Formats: sequence, structure tokens, C-alpha cells
Amino acid sequence: MTSAEVIHRYREFTAPAGDSDAYLLDLPLDGARPEVRIEAEILRPDLVRNSLRVLGEALASDLRRQASDRADYLAYLLRQGKRATQAVWEAQKTFLATKYGEATQQEAPLDPLVSVDADGMDFEVFSRDESTYARLHLKAGHAYQTEHFAAGASHLRFTPALQEALAGIRSYRATILRAYPSTSGDARTVRVPYRWLRAFGQVQTASTLPAARVRLAPVDLYNVLLSLRLRKAKTAPRALRYELIPGQLPRLVLEPWEQVIATSGSPYQGQTPQVVRTWGRQRLSLLGPLLPHAKAVDVYLLGAGLPAFYVLDLESASLTLALSGWTDSGWAGIASFDLLAPGTSEDEILAKRVVKQLSEQGPSTLDALSATLRQPRQTIRQALLQELLKGTLAHDIANGLFRHRPLLAQPLELERLRYRDTREEQAHRLLATTDQVQLTRIHDLGLDGTTIDGEVQDRQAHRHYQTSFTLDREGRTVKASCSCHDFRRAGLKQGPCPHMIALRLRYAREQAALEQARETAEGRRLIRAETRILTRRQGTHVLSYRISLDDRQILLRWGSDPQALRQQRLLFNHAEEARDAYFARLDGLTRQGFIDASAA
Repeated sequence: MTSAEVIHRYREFTAPAGDSDAYLLDLPLDGARPEVRIEAEILRPDLVRNSLRVLGEALASDLRRQASDRADYLAYLLRQGKRATQAVWEAQKTFLATKYGEATQQEAPLDPLVSVDADGMDFEVFSRDESTYARLHLKAGHAYQTEHFAAGASHLRFTPALQEALAGIRSYRATILRAYPSTSGDARTVRVPYRWLRAFGQVQTASTLPAARVRLAPVDLYNVLLSLRLRKAKTAPRALRYELIPGQLPRLVLEPWEQVIATSGSPYQGQTPQVVRTWGRQRLSLLGPLLPHAKAVDVYLLGAGLPAFYVLDLESASLTLALSGWTDSGWAGIASFDLLAPGTSEDEILAKRVVKQLSEQGPSTLDALSATLRQPRQTIRQALLQELLKGTLAHDIANGLFRHRPLLAQPLELERLRYRDTREEQAHRLLATTDQVQLTRIHDLGLDGTTIDGEVQDRQAHRHYQTSFTLDREGRTVKASCSCHDFRRAGLKQGPCPHMIALRLRYAREQAALEQARETAEGRRLIRAETRILTRRQGTHVLSYRISLDDRQILLRWGSDPQALRQQRLLFNHAEEARDAYFARLDGLTRQGFIDASAA
């Protein structure tokens, strides 16, 4: 079973009367979850209006490529007597009906989540394409005033009629927000894909990872959005790059034009200089209507291929936007989020104690939970990660708070959320046995990316496969091949085969292990081949060094123009001499002010 059945019951949304003294916004909550209700006077109508409309746009966003309906064209060819047979036309119509017809309309993402607590209201949405998560927190006593509410979590039916009603909110008249469970309306069963539920929990889990925090002024983000509106990138890469140097203001760079945007927020407080490339920059336009209300913008950068979190301080509220870095979580999601998997907590009793503590005592930090429950910090973190994946808890990245917020009325089964599909499950099975998945060659293609070759030996099936793929500068898989039957039959039309997924997971794990090993002298001695990129910016001038170690040789490429780099090859008698010279050059460039941009 690939989806969970969720029952909703909503009453019809009633549009507010425009001629009354007070504008009554009556939100239809899910009658299947009757614990939540609230009636409040909105103190910041303009802020609430714009924020809720941004959530609606985030919910409706779907940047995946939509298949074209060619049935009309095929019918035209038939009338013209062309070589389109009736069988082809019928097959086309059957395919479209199966994939996009009424049979699949019931499979849909979960409706937006509404949580009410003493400190405020939370609205959470997650886009259909699994790429955008947004959370709006309205502070009680600041954004609204209420005397009657029942705490809990429920679902909201966000219809186009509700979007139109939000547009009618005005600051010159009183606005009353009322939300209560629907007692009328027909029950409707929706099949929510486990893949979507898994991605929702993974984004929550990602928010607990260590991140580089960058404080921007709202005008800095406005300048980024303005530049993206004025020009369109026709070539890759299309990243928004952060250049961070301790004690200096962050620099934002728009690729591929290398347009530098100076910021006016706060100096970077990190300990080491770094370059972080983020993707999905067009989706930042969702934040445009809220920038006039924002006091500051905090950006949490987790690293290459991982989500970036944008937190807008709206004074009476806050909005968190998480951009996953991909449009369709296929290749990228598999490779990146494997590193986040917390594993199953063996202490189910402790997990229940954590949930009970948060539900009874309110939001809390990891350190406070560790002290209250008298358990090691890592043990508590393991239990929290498991409950985040199951949808029982939510994490507020801005304040580091965990709160009880059940995603569904019944907790999800963790085993159903562990893998995205059967192919990913098979890939992890291959990786579970030692030496079944091996990297044979990693070839640096310079500006064209990196080619990874490997061998996959499936001992259970008694088969041996040759697998390879190529990553471009944006981390996307642009070319892949495998000697298995699935690839020979369909290529990549049905997505990557399990052997490709396993090889990419192995590559991601080894890259992460190498990064950790580089911090110690013992770990450096294990490195025999790698490539590092270091850059230094002086005004508009950027000098970059690309240094590659390959056993007994070092290849240096440097210059200001990526298309015309100077090159030098050094050969050594022993691999140890080459490695020592390689790290000596890296350390020397770092002392000269160069920033390591290899992981960006």
C-alpha cells in the first residue's frame, strides 16, 4: 500500500458579508478532528491577510513538468488520414485517463494543518511537488486577541473561495477569525501518498541539523527578487550562492551572471569561512508580499543539496519557508536525505515520555527535555527525530523549540516512511551487505561536473552490474547507465534503477566520510584522490583555484575566467609525497584568504 487513507469532513465555506461592520472570516476545520476551535479578533488584518495568501500560493505551487495531452492532436491526424492508427489514439486516451483521470484524483497531499496553543496559532502547508514547506505562526496578544479557544491540531480546507475571502480583509474595519470543526458536510476519504508524508517529516528532521545562520535585511532579499525578475538565466548553474566570512557581511551571488549583491544585515558569526550554494531561488518570490512587514530575515543554510530555511520576523508573527533544493525529490532527495535517517529508537517508552512531556507542558528545547527527563542529550534527540518523522511533533527552527503537533489523528507507522519507494528500499538492501556496492572511479570533468563509475554485486540475485552516472555543477544527474535489465528495457523513463540509487548513496556516504576524515591527520592519510575548489573575491574580481589529487599526481587549475584556466601538473615518486604537497597548498591558500567552495 503506497498511500494512507485519511477521512475529512468539511462544511461549505461561507463568504463573509462585505456590508457588515465586522468582517467575519469563518474557517471550516476538519470535523473528523473535533478538538480545535478558536474565535479571535485580528489585530493586524493586513499582515494576516498577506501571510495566509502566501501560504495558499505555497500550497498550490507545483513546479514539476506537466505531461501534455496529445489526444486532440492524434484525433486531428486521424481525420487527415495520417499515420496515427485508431489503436494509438485509444492507447493515448487510456494512458491519460489512468494517470490523470478520476481514478487518481483522490490521491492528493494532506490538507493544511492548523494548530492552536496558548502562545499562538500555527498554519503549516507542504506543496504537492514536495519542494516547499511553509509555516506561519501568529502570536497570541499581538497578531490576534482571543478569550475562547481549545488547543489542538486539525486540518483546514483551503479553497479558491477562501483565497478570495482573504483578499477582502481590510485594516480599516474589524476582522473576526472563527474556526471550529465542521458538524455538517459529507465525509471524504483522501489517499495521501506515503512518499509525500515521508518528505514532510524529512523536512522537519532537516531543521534539527547544524546550520550556518545568516541575518539579512528585508531589502537584501528584495534586491535578489528584483534581479531575478529583470533577467532570466538560460544556462546552468542557477544557484543563489552565499559567501560567508567570519566578521564580515554576507555576500549573495546570483549565478550564472556572478552578480554580487551586497547585504546590510549583520556580520556572519560563524567560526570558519565557507561558500554555500542554494537552489530553488525562484520560489523565494513567495516571500515578496511579506517583505514590507518584515523586520529581519534569518537564513539557515544546512549545506549542499539540503533544504534552506528562510525565517521572516514579522514582529507580530513569523513565517518559515523551507526550500528543499529540488523540484521533484527523485535523485536529489534520495542522495541527500539518506544522511538524515535517524534510525528506529529502541526505547519506545522514552519516545512516549517525550511526547507526553511536550503535550502536557508545552514547547521545549532539546536541552530542557534532556534535563527534565534525565536522559542523555543524544538519546532524547534520537527519540525526537523518530517522532518528527512520524508527524507527532513539529520543530520551530527559529527558536529551537519542539512542540506536540500530530499530523494525523493516528500516528504514522515509521516502517512505511523509511523508504520513498520499493526501488529505494532495494538500494538500501544492497548497501546493507558489505562490499556489494563499490566505487571504481571518480572522474572530475571540470565545468561539466563529475562522473562516478561503480560495480554492484547483488549476491541474493546472483547478478553483477556495471553502473555509472554523471553529476553536473548543480548536483543533478545528467547522464546515467546500468547493465541491468530494467535500464536496458526502459532507460531512465521510469526513474533510476535500484543499482543507480545504491551507487549514488554510496558516493554520498563516502563524500561525507571524507569530509569528516579531513579534520584529522589520521584521516588525511586515507585520502588518495579528491578535488577542492578555493576562491577569493576582491571587489568584482574572483580568483579561483581547482586542485586535484590523484594518487601520485596533483593537477592545478587557476584563473579568473572559468573558461580559460591556467593548468599545471605535478608528478611525485610516492603517493605520500603528493598528498603532503596537496594539503600544504590547500593550507597555504587558506592562509591567503581563499574560501573552500568545494561543497557548495
